[in-house]
Amino acid sequence: MASRSGITLARIAGTPIRFQYSWFLVTAAIVVLFGPQVSRIFPEIGLGAYAVALGYALLLMLSVLAHELAHALSARVFGWPSTEIELNLWGGHTQFVAHDATPGKSLAVSLAGPAANLVIAGVGWALIQALEPTAVVGLLAEVTVLVNLLVGLFNLLPGNPLDGGRLVESVVWQITGDQGRGMLAAGWAGRAVVGLLVGFVMWQVFLAGPQTNLVLVVVATMICFFLWQGAGESIRIARARLRRSAEEGISDRLRG
Repeated sequence: MASRSGITLARIAGTPIRFQYSWFLVTAAIVVLFGPQVSRIFPEIGLGAYAVALGYALLLMLSVLAHELAHALSARVFGWPSTEIELNLWGGHTQFVAHDATPGKSLAVSLAGPAANLVIAGVGWALIQALEPTAVVGLLAEVTVLVNLLVGLFNLLPGNPLDGGRLVESVVWQITGDQGRGMLAAGWAGRAVVGLLVGFVMWQVFLAGPQTNLVLVVVATMICFFLWQGAGESIRIARARLRRSAEEGISDRLRG
């Protein structure tokens, strides 16, 4: 089923899986960027190198989908129904209705995604060691491990909108008893993460000099922009919640 922002290609456990059109642009970019690299590694397969690069994109899709399904399934454990899983330019997003949320439940659902990727990476690495696959199969197996490791670790960075931001939010929420304060702290932590990433990218640029990988710089810049926006949205929502709570508190005192 198509919509203005994407297309629903499947349902898993009743939850629609929607692909934004930007996801197909990501797939095309991966094929174009990595096809020549695969061709240099395996010149004998000719244009088949682009099919292998498409395999990269499919593995990324499956890794992100596993991540989001882990969120959805762990939310169901707490009775929180998932309404949609979306794959987009920045990875994915799971929407669910959280009833009677607590810091512990929120943290468990958030960390389930990275945990799933790290488990896949660990199992994949163990299978590579045991089976020792070679050629294209070996390459795709290594890509599976690397992609899941990167997705898992990156999402553990402690700041919104990443899953690790929920750790900051939950700790502050538990201490203060106010989720809004937790969201505010996680938003500012997210901006701090962006600052560190920008510093790392600049260090890489100056270190590499003329050999700078422009593709890496562009991708990193886009990621930083996305994270900054997400962190800013978290701060905006948190401030609105805190302002509303303060106004309700004043109203209650006036009525009292």
